[in-house]
Amino acid sequence: EGTRPRALYVVADFANPSGVSLGRATRERLLALAGELDLLILEDNPYGLFHGDEERPPTLKALDPGGRVVYLGSFAKTGIPGARVGYVVADQRAGTGLLADQLAKIKSMLTVNTSPLAQAVIGGKLLAHGCSLRAANVRERRVYQENLRHMLDGLRERFPPESRVGWNTPEGGFFVVLDVPFPADDELLEHSAREHRVLWTPMHHFYGDGLPRPQIRLSFSHLTPDEITIGLDRLARFVARRCEAS
Repeated sequence: EGTRPRALYVVADFANPSGVSLGRATRERLLALAGELDLLILEDNPYGLFHGDEERPPTLKALDPGGRVVYLGSFAKTGIPGARVGYVVADQRAGTGLLADQLAKIKSMLTVNTSPLAQAVIGGKLLAHGCSLRAANVRERRVYQENLRHMLDGLRERFPPESRVGWNTPEGGFFVVLDVPFPADDELLEHSAREHRVLWTPMHHFYGDGLPRPQIRLSFSHLTPDEITIGLDRLARFVARRCEAS
């Protein structure tokens, strides 16, 4: 339409809802395009610590040679969800100072500052682990990885190739996307919850057109392996009944 984009928002590690991560080559190409198009990249990274055994690619910010990336972080996943504390790394020049200074002024006017109690809770967790967010999440990373493996193993057991059901295999994060042989909308979700007692998220909520899609998002983060097993059993029955009906 003749207008110029100013910024691109991206979750490069285990994006919600897809669970997809960008490889290093894609990250480097994205940074090169940002330079060509003269735009900022807003890199949001709430899930990046929860990766598997594969070597984690550098963040876009770590690869950024020209100050194109504003890095957004949150302690909602790596600290305590209720704390609602986040942070930003914005070292670009803005006027006579840094972009971070300008953002801090705007933020203080909009929110009247973040709760000191919430900041103290997050600060205490960091101090207890040598100020290392990675060290503070060793237990959480192990739990999420075990849940992911349990989820993927359970899907393979319940949905053989002839079932016409597929899924992606992320290396970490919180989500798996299931491809099903029927459109999944909110009405079907209500039926699944009422008749089969299992919840999932219709993927159409993550698009702009609102049209049902043959995909659903499964979340495995705040569950035990036993709960995942029960949920997958119920999901398999729901999918089988739906396929019979169609």
